Amino acid sequence: MNSATKLRSTSMVGNILGNLTSEDTAQTIASVENPTADNSFIELPIAEIWRPKQQRLFFDPQEIEKLKTAIQEEGFRGAVLVTPLPPKSEALSQGFKYELVFGASRVNACEELDHEIIRAEIQELTPQQVRRIRFDENMVRNNLNAFEVLLGYLELMADEADVTPDVVEQELNQMSNSAKRGNGISEDIKTRLETYQTILDRYNGGKLTSFRTKLIKFRSLPDDVRQALDAGQIDASKALEIGSVKDDEDRDDLLSWIIDVNPPVKEIRQAKRQQAESKNITKEKKPSPNMKRATTAVDGLSLLLKGDVLRKKNKQVGTILDQINELVAQLQELT
Repeated sequence: MNSATKLRSTSMVGNILGNLTSEDTAQTIASVENPTADNSFIELPIAEIWRPKQQRLFFDPQEIEKLKTAIQEEGFRGAVLVTPLPPKSEALSQGFKYELVFGASRVNACEELDHEIIRAEIQELTPQQVRRIRFDENMVRNNLNAFEVLLGYLELMADEADVTPDVVEQELNQMSNSAKRGNGISEDIKTRLETYQTILDRYNGGKLTSFRTKLIKFRSLPDDVRQALDAGQIDASKALEIGSVKDDEDRDDLLSWIIDVNPPVKEIRQAKRQQAESKNITKEKKPSPNMKRATTAVDGLSLLLKGDVLRKKNKQVGTILDQINELVAQLQELT
């Protein structure tokens, strides 16, 4: 069958922004993954499907292997959801015809099995609808880590308020500054803040203040911790726990241990305390540069005092030298 567009309009996708619930998304997923005679699907060349950067950064290799095994043993029983690329899309000029909405793992599995064709459902969707469906699908599957969820919320907030994600973050900062300093904010921003909160309410995502705090914490994670989080090697709670370790070597040791052993957060906190205590002990034993210089001067003075030449010349000088000698002894004890 050629790839001529055979569009299917569904009520659950027709008014996605504002009306689509997680339950609706679950039904959409079910209808795509379990095709029936009522569904309209076509066979599409995988080479025509453009896969943009996903909200989901990590794909478990074991998940792909399980899919490959199932496809080899039972055939490909599900489908993927795609939408036609807009006329001015850069991907269209590269030979693609459709954007993948969800089903990246299935496309990857089929591609690794050298399948050239995949069953797909085609729906005409706006970019905002694509982001919403993709996010809901990942939320239904629990595919996203905590940071990816926050970025998903941020995108949906921007879509709903018709602003950029940067503007959302700026207005959240204004909200925080206003609460601290008692400054007022414009009515337009207040209205958008209410819109942002409705996004969080839709997913039981908590309050805007908490959302902002978490977003800042994740954005400030060191690169090595972020990479481990994005690769699925550690979970979000452990990433935040070791992200506060400033020393690169200490953090690297902790990160390697966590990836290898996967300890609970409680044990990670204990390991951090032990690291800090060990560094404090080392710091106490190790003389500072100033102390080293003082010790060198003291040693030279001690040699001078051994000769006792100055003491014989002046009694007052001798008394001062005795006091210096006492200070020398105290300094030597400290070093």
